[in-house]
Amino acid sequence: MRYPYRCTKCRAEFVVSRPASEASAATYCPTDGAAAERIFTVPEMNLNRPPATTPSLPSSGYSHHGHSHGPGTSHHSH
Repeated sequence: MRYPYRCTKCRAEFVVSRPASEASAATYCPTDGAAAERIFTVPEMNLNRPPATTPSLPSSGYSHHGHSHGPGTSHHSH
């Protein structure tokens, strides 16, 4: 896994590759050797996947309370 870090002294940002089991291990800046803090980011998204299909909406009427209303249906209360 790749983890982004920031040096607490010089503020340089860098990435460290290590197994997930070592994600919380101490990390030090490659420039000045000071302690570094992990930067938590939003997970990467797979933008190469096919687009999701969108369900088609009903052609007329609407549904609520477990049943549907269509054209010509009289109004009633629930």
